[in-house]
Amino acid sequence: MSKNVTADTKLLGIFGNPVNHSLSPIMHNDWFAKYKLNCLYVAFDVLPENLKSAVESIRSLNITGVNVTVPHKIEVMKYIDSVDNAAKTIGSVNTIVNKKGKLYGCNTDWQGFITDLKSKNINLKNKTIFVVGAGGAAKAILYALTKLKVKHVYLTSRTFDKAKLVAEKYKNISVIDINKVSASFLKDIDCLVNCSTCGMKKEDKLPFTIKEFNKKIVFYDIIYNKETPFKKFAAKNKIKYFSGEGMLIYQGAVSFDKWTGIFPDTKKTLPLIKKFMR
Repeated sequence: MSKNVTADTKLLGIFGNPVNHSLSPIMHNDWFAKYKLNCLYVAFDVLPENLKSAVESIRSLNITGVNVTVPHKIEVMKYIDSVDNAAKTIGSVNTIVNKKGKLYGCNTDWQGFITDLKSKNINLKNKTIFVVGAGGAAKAILYALTKLKVKHVYLTSRTFDKAKLVAEKYKNISVIDINKVSASFLKDIDCLVNCSTCGMKKEDKLPFTIKEFNKKIVFYDIIYNKETPFKKFAAKNKIKYFSGEGMLIYQGAVSFDKWTGIFPDTKKTLPLIKKFMR
């Protein structure tokens, strides 16, 4: 960020509610400073009933772009001019680019997931994946998995009908009732991706019993900065485990690239945001 905010400073930000916990301002302002860009990124706490007027302000205030987080990722699609194919399929927008008053929406979550996998040398091609959860994050992950040419995806959620609805868009997804996941189900799974809220509360427990599992299985948990049940199980059983900080950073990096034309160096971003995690 420029030391002096002037009339020429480009404004960017994030719309959410609540949004005071967001690490996006830390990341983006650090990248602006690194590349000497006269830009400022701020967090806007936008109530649901004010979302339409907030989107209109992107045009009226000539805001360069915004990220969109819960609970606005779906609703915001009503108020922008264009949505790319990935965001349409996923069903949500997390990034808006303002091009001369025209607002273009996209979803960078799926790209953040893929980029993080590559950074960790995780190759899921022809692998069997088990996705837990069927919310917005799961939709982005499922879209990413189709791009990675996985062999098959099993999807489960606390709400079976919700999972079935999400899976309808894809050919190679089987939906499983979470209450019918057997204790040996993970024997044939190469990667488990937790997209559920399991782990956000201290009292949370694994949503199913695990007694047998593929010794080479990888756990990828989109939750970060929490001792989730998946993290605890992985540590106890010496399973390779990754949490969601990388996806967070890389989805932001893709957004940054869309706004500035620069894909930022992210090597120092994780140590930076860890200072602000709570």
